[in-house]
Amino acid sequence: MKPSVGRIVHFYTMEPAKHFNGQGAGPYVAIITQVFEGSPYSNLKVLPPFAAPYDEGSVIYEPSCVIDHGCCWCWPPREDGKAIA
Repeated sequence: MKPSVGRIVHFYTMEPAKHFNGQGAGPYVAIITQVFEGSPYSNLKVLPPFAAPYDEGSVIYEPSCVIDHGCCWCWPPREDGKAIA
């Protein structure tokens, strides 16, 4: 699936204390606000629970939703339990 502005995605971070008071790595709801054509990066508006929304720039798309650095985004799982690739 191709990312586009306005799509809802899952955001994961290795630094949850930075914005989420240690609530965990995610997933957190985010909206794509900018897409960089030909790049795996997008800008997001992250909507954490019990906190103000904030912008996260140049977040890499990681299909498996496994983070080993900084932060990433992926598509939410579909109802059949399979993530959209």
